[in-house]
Amino acid sequence: MDFLDYKDNEELFAYFDIQNLSIDHSLTSKEIEEYKDLIFSPNGLKQIYFKDKCDLKTILLIKNLLTISDYVDNFKVEKYVLLDLNNEDYNTLLNESFEYPTTWKLPCEFENDNIVLLDIPKIRFIDSFIKKFDDDLSEIEKVMNLYDTIKLFDYDDNSDERYHNIIKDKKANSKGMNKLFSYVLSKMGYKSFVGKIKSDNEESFVTLVEIHDKKYKINGIYLFDPSMDSLSKDKYLKEDVRKINYNFFGLNIMTMNRLKYKDNLSGILAYLSLDDIDYAEEKMDICQDRNIIREKQKITDIFNLSFNDLYNLLKDTKQISIEKIVKINDALYPNKQEKYNEYLISNYNSRKDELFEKNTEEELENLIEVIKK
Repeated sequence: MDFLDYKDNEELFAYFDIQNLSIDHSLTSKEIEEYKDLIFSPNGLKQIYFKDKCDLKTILLIKNLLTISDYVDNFKVEKYVLLDLNNEDYNTLLNESFEYPTTWKLPCEFENDNIVLLDIPKIRFIDSFIKKFDDDLSEIEKVMNLYDTIKLFDYDDNSDERYHNIIKDKKANSKGMNKLFSYVLSKMGYKSFVGKIKSDNEESFVTLVEIHDKKYKINGIYLFDPSMDSLSKDKYLKEDVRKINYNFFGLNIMTMNRLKYKDNLSGILAYLSLDDIDYAEEKMDICQDRNIIREKQKITDIFNLSFNDLYNLLKDTKQISIEKIVKINDALYPNKQEKYNEYLISNYNSRKDELFEKNTEEELENLIEVIKK
């Protein structure tokens, strides 16, 4: 090509001023040729966004074109995948070979209509952590295995809430522990939601998880908080000892509402914990709080239930008993020291009195069980 020829020169540098690309659909054959022309000509590409109805096939096509182009400095081009890919496509993309993986940003989570992006090495680091819990265990055993791992992290109010940093540093605050707990469970196929608890001075969090475990006959939506069952490494060196707390493992929503320390469920959980569903919906209609409306939509979407059905399921869910907790614990840790279960039960009961207000109905049920024996 004669670079002195104006027409040819104009054609050669037709894409020189293009810095950003936004691809929002699956490319047609004609469009693929156009993108080839762009990528194989001098250009100023800096960012590429894949979004809306774009698909994995298109992403991989562009990735491969960038790799073999002589006109793109691939290291300097940031690629943003702004798609909620299904698990299969997500894993396929994650396992691809990338020339510069840190320049690829994938969605880690969707929060308040915003997408949290991480580069591929960080996503892979989180993914390797998740795979540790893909064992041949029952549903509730997997939950306890993860719960015990996260509650062994150091509790730190000022720690980073990003997943890769929590895993790397092994420390988190209440929000970080619950978000990581919920995130890993969701990646393992569980339906999970992080809700809020407010006290006079601070905000803490709790995770709702839907569980259907045939082995232990556990069915319902249960509440968990690994941060409240964590123990400091400075005081307790042995992991066996630091695993002993299970007072926030598998609660029902009514129990969580009986915390002694002036802590109250807030946000959508406050409405779901009310005694009357009609009153709860009436209060929401009057309130018209955008955050509550957003939370209501999110939680009903996650559990694939109407607000009414979700309310009833939460009310019907019975707290996981200490007896079942011991059985689950035995299955996970069969070689425990003698009398460990006695300490676990004793610790559970003493903390229960310390943490929760007594419930008359629960006391009557326990009395009836004793009489039956």
